[in-house]
Amino acid sequence: MSLFVPPRRFDPHVPEIMDRRGNDAALLRADLHVLENINRFLGGHRIALAYLDDLLDGVPMNPVRILDLATGGADLPRAIAQWARQQCVGVEITAVDGNPEIVTIAREQCAAWPAIRIEQHDLLALPYAAASFDVVFCSLTLHHFSETNVVAILRRIHDIAQVGYVINDLRRNRIAIGLGKLMARTIIRNPIARFDAPASCERAFSVTELRAMAARAGLRNFIIRRHRFFRMAIAGLK
Repeated sequence: MSLFVPPRRFDPHVPEIMDRRGNDAALLRADLHVLENINRFLGGHRIALAYLDDLLDGVPMNPVRILDLATGGADLPRAIAQWARQQCVGVEITAVDGNPEIVTIAREQCAAWPAIRIEQHDLLALPYAAASFDVVFCSLTLHHFSETNVVAILRRIHDIAQVGYVINDLRRNRIAIGLGKLMARTIIRNPIARFDAPASCERAFSVTELRAMAARAGLRNFIIRRHRFFRMAIAGLK
């Protein structure tokens, strides 16, 4: 670790609050709305759509089969479905989350989007066959897992994708951690987000760590890029 990148703080016995069962439904819905706004206004959706456009360039697929892992409130699938309408591209989107309470909220949010199907599965026990989806997405998720489990998830993403995959997450550094703690003490009102925001920054990986885990997972044809607002993305072709 460098002075700019402190050691990762991750305790599997103390999960982020949104990963726990029995949360107040209104608070959980509000927390997912906060995450949706973060993705919409701080670049999460733009990152995903830009990489998707690159992956599909010159690839004749209609409909495009898309899998979104740890979908939360399914804001990314809805953004992709809206993009597909504008591009006149057919899509079939399967959005997965392991938390049954979050799955219920995601289904409510996607009621008006027939191209999106919501399923409940553990990311470490996905039932999908090899090459069963064209593109696999996974956003703001890896920091919820241990390094060993991240390697397993990356390996399965590579296996399930037929064309490619896009994975984006937070980048750990002292500025991001400091800002997360400051916002938790000042502007964040939701009690779930108040705990999870700084915890996510401390549990995030560095670019170097992500590259090493990708190599351990057997990924070869990929790139990792830093993005604004302390994000990073790994995108790869099969």
